[in-house]
Amino acid sequence: MIDRRVRHLRPVAGPARVRSQRGAALVEFALVAPLLFGLLFGIVDFGYAYSRTLDVRHGARGAARMASVNYSGGTSSTGSAQRGVIINETCRRMDGGKGATISLAFAAATSGAAPGDVGQAITTTVQRPLTSLSGIYRPLLNNKQITSTVRQRIEVKPTWTGGSGSCS
Repeated sequence: MIDRRVRHLRPVAGPARVRSQRGAALVEFALVAPLLFGLLFGIVDFGYAYSRTLDVRHGARGAARMASVNYSGGTSSTGSAQRGVIINETCRRMDGGKGATISLAFAAATSGAAPGDVGQAITTTVQRPLTSLSGIYRPLLNNKQITSTVRQRIEVKPTWTGGSGSCS
């Protein structure tokens, strides 16, 4: 026959051991929390920086493409006005591009051709300041410039003039 009476046994460690462990979890969390939060904010800040880097690269490529096909945005503008149209469209495509500087220039021509002739090259440069979202990595990220330069062949005789502008 099985004895069904419940025995109340004292824990092996005793109540003194339980009382001495009460603050251990809090101390362990206090030691590990800065590392975890540093890792979390690092992922956010450097992910944002990588996103901005891709944005600048795509902006430079887009500006080069628009300049090489003589983009006018449906207007009849030429010269610096057309350059402004190309820069504004590039800014729009770069999520607003706030703080970005975009430069369009004709590259040096090869022998027997003039800069700006079809088949010659243009150079576009996009620069944008980098910032920290969390503020923790501000010393590493702020006051840094992301720069991308693209050289592309002219496909349509350009009517825009070289120069630079910024996104507001």
